[in-house]
Amino acid sequence: MPPDNRTLPGHRPDSRPDPAGIIDMVNDSAGPAQKAISFAALLRDFREARSLTQQELATAAKVSVDAVSALERGRRTRPQPHTVRALATALQLRDADRMALLSALGRAGDVALEMPSRKLTPRTPSPPSVEVVGRDDEVAEIVAVLGTAPGRLVTLTGPGGVGKTTVALVAADAMAAERPGAVYFADLTDVTESDDALATVAHAVACAADTWTGLAEHLAGMSALLVLDNLERVTACGPHLTELLTASPDTVILATSRVPLRLRREREVRIAPLGPSAAERFFGERLAAAGAPLMGRGDDGAVALLCRQADGLPLAIELLAAAAARLGPRALLERIDALTELPVAGPQDLPVRQRSMAATVEWSCRMLGPSAQRLLPRLAMVPGSFSLATVDAIAAPDAADAVGAFAELIEHFLVARADDTGPVTRYRLLEPVRRHAVETLEPADREHVRRGVARWALRTGREHGARIRGRGDMTAVERVETDRHVLRLGFDHLVDTGQYDAAAELLWSVWLPLWMTGHTHEAHAWTNRLHEDDLSEHGRARWLVARAGSHRVAADLFTTAERAMHLAERTDDASLVVEAAIFASAAALRLEDLDGSQTLLARADVLMKKRLDVERDVWAAVHVPIGYGDGALLRGDRAAAARHWRAAADTARRLGSDFSVPAVLAECAQAARSEGRLDDAAVMLAAAAELSPRQDERLRTQLAGVAAAVAADLGDVASAQW
Repeated sequence: MPPDNRTLPGHRPDSRPDPAGIIDMVNDSAGPAQKAISFAALLRDFREARSLTQQELATAAKVSVDAVSALERGRRTRPQPHTVRALATALQLRDADRMALLSALGRAGDVALEMPSRKLTPRTPSPPSVEVVGRDDEVAEIVAVLGTAPGRLVTLTGPGGVGKTTVALVAADAMAAERPGAVYFADLTDVTESDDALATVAHAVACAADTWTGLAEHLAGMSALLVLDNLERVTACGPHLTELLTASPDTVILATSRVPLRLRREREVRIAPLGPSAAERFFGERLAAAGAPLMGRGDDGAVALLCRQADGLPLAIELLAAAAARLGPRALLERIDALTELPVAGPQDLPVRQRSMAATVEWSCRMLGPSAQRLLPRLAMVPGSFSLATVDAIAAPDAADAVGAFAELIEHFLVARADDTGPVTRYRLLEPVRRHAVETLEPADREHVRRGVARWALRTGREHGARIRGRGDMTAVERVETDRHVLRLGFDHLVDTGQYDAAAELLWSVWLPLWMTGHTHEAHAWTNRLHEDDLSEHGRARWLVARAGSHRVAADLFTTAERAMHLAERTDDASLVVEAAIFASAAALRLEDLDGSQTLLARADVLMKKRLDVERDVWAAVHVPIGYGDGALLRGDRAAAARHWRAAADTARRLGSDFSVPAVLAECAQAARSEGRLDDAAVMLAAAAELSPRQDERLRTQLAGVAAAVAADLGDVASAQW
């Protein structure tokens, strides 16, 4: 009966005979040439079964690639004993496979070729190579979980470079001090098959077993902690670990992996990047270890910013610190955005995959499916955080696969939940991941992403602008603020591709919420990217309204708003006319043209009542009476001012608007204070306090802050301290 090829290493049914068939041809009567050919074929099959190139095998075995090539071609028939041993070790052959390799040479009894025993010396964890900073809480949690988890399987997960192995080693050391028994360490970094994982774990515990059942029998009755490092490429062996723990009730497993094993008995502990304080301490420790001189004045700030660039990842911090030790923290920070790679090589005692962040990210990316591999560099185009709606825009036309691919990126810790607590869940890429991934984006994909983001930005800007102006929806204001960097990416693409009117529409849609949230300078920078000669009359009117809103000089504000109003009248956009008139009126007040301000407001009021649906243009309906109140205050009629402000608040409540008249008055009081009108500021604050809901703690805190500043300016020290 022919051998069962399914059980043989390296079997390739579409090409050469299987290794066992080759070995069968080797016997005592076979000639030297036949023996050499069999060894050559078997060596080649073992190599290809592990997906190694000749160069990779030569590197692992520390022999020349020419030697591997000569052996596989049968040109070299009498390899040196140490060469055969090195090849077998590099291939991580099991005992039976090692003997097969020797038999193929016809020298199985040659003492010089006997492999060193892999069964006699267990492998125990080594202490971390560098000082461990900021991990006391995680270690305490892991030790507690290891002692109490019913499944006895704890997996440390987290992004590449976060320090999972380091934390595992420290936790194993702490665990060994608390419980009797042995601690074993198995490094599965280069293992990709379940059988090879078995061999590696068996080697670590000094066991000759070649089945998981045999390994379980070896561990039965022992109190053992197995530290299994870098399991991410062999998560398929997870069920075997479950069987092992079931059969070995006194065994506990502490694993590290970039992804969870997805076992019911598994307890996952996520290792997060270092916090700012710990990150800076670790940076300083690595600088000192590199012999760098003491940091000078200003270096502390540079170190903090470099740690932020590293996003708290210890590996990224260590690599940046190595470069900073040579260039200095401030010099490195000045050049960091222009560097595609650091000018100093990473530590040589780290695995190759961890000597640069690029290698670490690439290692993670190789484990992703095709859809996730396409999505990651596209997401890297977006600085800061983003929502799932942005993901859909970026992934189009592959949106159907986007959720699954995005979930895969989250599971592999290449995408993380953002820290913000807004109404919509947001995500982000760790900065070292983003910086590398964006460099891998093809030009065609880059353009594809920019187009998708521009379409999303224009659609989103329209929706949010309508909700803000129409209903005073403050949730939409928050959404614009958090998405402003993504919206800017879309705006820039519209400008860069000559879609100037669309860019002006997006600008007009979002400038108001940017102004309301204190990003006036940012809105002004947007307006500077457009030139009125490139715009239609309607586009120019929108651009001028946005530009007026970002002007701080009253004269410039008035001139710009008045021009916008006339252009909007020519294009018959009543809503835009009213908006421009409100801003022109505010500028006239600052220029002390009280009559001109009243005229502009009356014009806006008439147009609003005749042409606009007030229920769909709440912003104008509220801000016209606020403007009347500001004018009355400047005339000295405080009672009339209060009546207008109460009317504005009543309108907002009647229309169910989220617009906060007290918040607007607080902003106006701040402006009056900056102009030296302290009495007016005090009146506005008093009205705001009267109109503000008592349950709105955030608003009342804002009012208290402005009131304290005004009181200090008035010399009321006691009130200011309150």
